[in-house]
Amino acid sequence: MNATPPRGYRAVLFDLDQTLLDSADLMVTAFVDTCRALLGRTLDREETLRSWSWPVRARFHELAPEHADELTVEYLRRYLAEHDRRARLFPGVPSVLDALCARGYRLGIVTSKRRATTEAAVRAFGLDRWCGVIVVDEDVRRHKPDPEPVVLALHRLGIAPRDALMVGDSGEDISAGRGAGAATAAALWGAMRVEEVLRAQPDHRLEQPEVLLTVCRAPAG
Repeated sequence: MNATPPRGYRAVLFDLDQTLLDSADLMVTAFVDTCRALLGRTLDREETLRSWSWPVRARFHELAPEHADELTVEYLRRYLAEHDRRARLFPGVPSVLDALCARGYRLGIVTSKRRATTEAAVRAFGLDRWCGVIVVDEDVRRHKPDPEPVVLALHRLGIAPRDALMVGDSGEDISAGRGAGAATAAALWGAMRVEEVLRAQPDHRLEQPEVLLTVCRAPAG
């Protein structure tokens, strides 16, 4: 039987990209190459990465609304073809997830990624052995910073928002967690916009994954 978590939080929700999964190079390469191949446009990689928080289809819709579906399909093809070579979990993430589970926390993932790209990470790294609930783009009508994805994840876990912590690398993650009534933590180890996520005023600032274990401590004794 799992240990009872310490008073404060019973569940921890994580964003996926740049929080658990180091996937920046993969995402941006697939996106930039798709735009070059189908639109004949060469996008700046750094600017593309800094403004990555939207669901990918919404980003394509902004660039070329009449081609958004075609672009999304091609992006997914390129992303999945390169996933296992370019993506990895951040150092320290597996041991932190192991420790949180051992301490009795319920874990989940709340991402704006598509189901196919999320499932690629779940399969490659066995994320479902830690995370009992995974909310993706297709599960909701409104995406982060709206609280709907966080609310849905907590509903599926059976955890009240006041007992949950949302961990993410962007201001959208922090706003979504706070809007749902959960506490929030900035995952600075993967954040591409550190100033922006800190401006959102998270409850906790995490420089490395292991720092989360000082926030979510095992009960004394």
